[in-house]
Parts: sequence; C-alpha cells; structure tokens
Amino acid sequence: MALLMSACTTSIQFVRQPELSKSMTVQPPAAHAYSSKKAQFFAHLKPIVVSENVRILRLRQKITDLKAKTTLNRRQSAWLQRIGASYGVRISAQPAYEQWQQLLDRVDIVPLEMALAQAANESAWGQSRFARQGNNYFGQWCYQKGCGLVPKQRAAGAHHEVRRFTSPAQSVRAYLHNINSSAAYAEFRAIRHSLRVQSKPLDAQRLAVGLKSYSERGMAYVRTIQTMIRSNRQLILSSPADS
Repeated sequence: MALLMSACTTSIQFVRQPELSKSMTVQPPAAHAYSSKKAQFFAHLKPIVVSENVRILRLRQKITDLKAKTTLNRRQSAWLQRIGASYGVRISAQPAYEQWQQLLDRVDIVPLEMALAQAANESAWGQSRFARQGNNYFGQWCYQKGCGLVPKQRAAGAHHEVRRFTSPAQSVRAYLHNINSSAAYAEFRAIRHSLRVQSKPLDAQRLAVGLKSYSERGMAYVRTIQTMIRSNRQLILSSPADS
C-alpha cells in the first residue's frame, strides 16, 4: 500500500485427447485461467501507461526546447513556472542550470514493466475492492473525509482513505506524478538520472530499488516487484500497446 477489466470468461470444453508422448504436457485449466487473467490485465492497463508516458515525454521535450533558448519571454516563463510548481520545483523567470536539471529529473517516464508490475501487485491483478470500486490500481491514499474508500482494516485513530478515481487513466496519471514528484522517491529519480547521463536504458528492475518507501515492507517489497517484472516481462511485451 502506498503511503502518500473488462471481465471476460473463457468456456473450456473437455474432449478425449489422443495418447500423448512423455515429452508432451498439458497446461492445467487453472494455470491457463490465471495466465488469461494476467493477459487481460496487461491488455487493459498497458495502453494507458504507454499513453501517459508519451504525454510526459512530450512535456519533457518542450521543457528541453525552452532550455536551449538564450532567454525566455514572459509567456514561456509563466508556463514553465506552472509546470515547475506542479512538480514541486521552484523555477525563476530565467531559470538557473540547477532548476532546469531538477525539473527534467522529475518530468520523465516510469518504465512500463515497473508500472504494470506495481499495478498488478497493488490491485491484486485488478480484482481488489479499491480497483473495482475506485479505479485505484496503485494503492494511493488521500486524507480528506470522503475522498476515497475507507479500508476495512484501517487502524484505530487513522484517517486515511484509499483514493477514488473517475477512471483507470486518472489512477495511472496520479501514480506517475507521485513517483516523479514525491520526496519519498528521490532515490528512484537519482537512479533514473544516472541512467540518463550514461545513455543507458531505463531498466525497470534497477529502478525498482528506488521504491523502498512505497511500502512498509521496504526491500522485501522491492524484491517482490523485481520478481514480478522478470516473470511477466514477455507477457507485457506481447500485450497490445493500444486499446
């Protein structure tokens, strides 16, 4: 739990099969059903994560284009300051190098595999109460009464709720912004910055190390996400990127 599908049924008809050689195996129906559920989950969320990452990359490119200018006009400065404020970065009218870099370190993508592995883990593959009733796939909290769903096992004296979203896309956008702006994930952003400087791919398993603060489980949570990334990589890659 972070501190801060269309349903489909498959009809299986059992018929007598010819004798199989010892080298051949039959996938148990239960395993097939589980694999199908995972495939549906990724097919549902992958296009949303891809779309949101594309939106972030376009925003990043616009910031990079402004950075290349000698000076900014008033309209450009005002726009950049609004973006900076939304990401928790103070931007001057004519930004210093450190301000540009801090903003670009935050306006960047989250690897698809990491986002989908977290969504699967936090939402029980889309079957959790919070995913089904609140479109919340990442366990995000809120703190105003009525802002979300009250956890049934909330500790006495606690006031948080699990945030309710109007759509899965809104949940994905909020998650990406949380990872990119919260102080809790500074390590994630530092690792991503290092990979960018070295012109290396944004490796999902490496970046997952920066998620220690996402759960009270700390590194145990990180290892869970890394395992889910490895075990589902091929299924994620083979899922359609658009709905």
